[in-house]
Amino acid sequence: MTLFFLLLLVHLVADFYIQRKIWIECKIKHKEKSLGLFKHVLSHFALNAIVLFPFLGLSPLFFGALFTIVLTHYAIDIWKTYQGFYLQSFLIDQSAHVLILALVCAYIAQPDVAQWHAVLSEFTKIHHLIVLAIFLFAWKPLSLIIQLILSGYTEQMHASENAAQSAQQNKGGLTNAGEWIGILERYLVIIFVMLGQFAGVGFLLAAKSVFRFGDMRRQQDRKLTEYIMLGTLFSVTFAILLGLLARYAIGAIDATGTL
Repeated sequence: MTLFFLLLLVHLVADFYIQRKIWIECKIKHKEKSLGLFKHVLSHFALNAIVLFPFLGLSPLFFGALFTIVLTHYAIDIWKTYQGFYLQSFLIDQSAHVLILALVCAYIAQPDVAQWHAVLSEFTKIHHLIVLAIFLFAWKPLSLIIQLILSGYTEQMHASENAAQSAQQNKGGLTNAGEWIGILERYLVIIFVMLGQFAGVGFLLAAKSVFRFGDMRRQQDRKLTEYIMLGTLFSVTFAILLGLLARYAIGAIDATGTL
């Protein structure tokens, strides 16, 4: 189980933090011949090798697991470039990657990893890995999911943007401030839920409403009001579910000694 979460963390870091926007654009344009795709797969190769080596050494199982993960990732990403950037293809893509990691870990579960686990037990407790995975997912992956869910409404917002541009030209928001507000909001909600402080979630929503609704009333734009409310509700709902998932997983470990 420890190996699976380490590989999952590698996947999240390589897919959403190391991968650059220019690589993604190159993949979309050149598909399987893309240099960006090669760089992306190379980053997965390096990070997965670092994680797998202490568990398996330079054994046939090591090379089999490494090339299975990397080559399937390459194939899945090629498929993704032909599907377009939609919620359904994104979820299928990510689910397939995680499933491959789970199957690889299930196959190599027989080798003795007790010694390596003992060395890293103080640094890679399963509780810590679960929380880290939850927080990594709540940042960019969840932001992308919410963006895809709201994509239809975003088009409606753009349709009326020109009409309101002259009235709002001096009232623009801070660059990327909305994105950071959403990220911090989800992190706080997850922390409150994991601590069992559900009142803190209510306080956070109330505090945000005081500022948001005053701003939305001044703009007198019903579409913008509904759009912001939808984004906030999706963000908070997903954050609550992630917090509950983390509490359940950690509680199950504490109760049974295993996940």
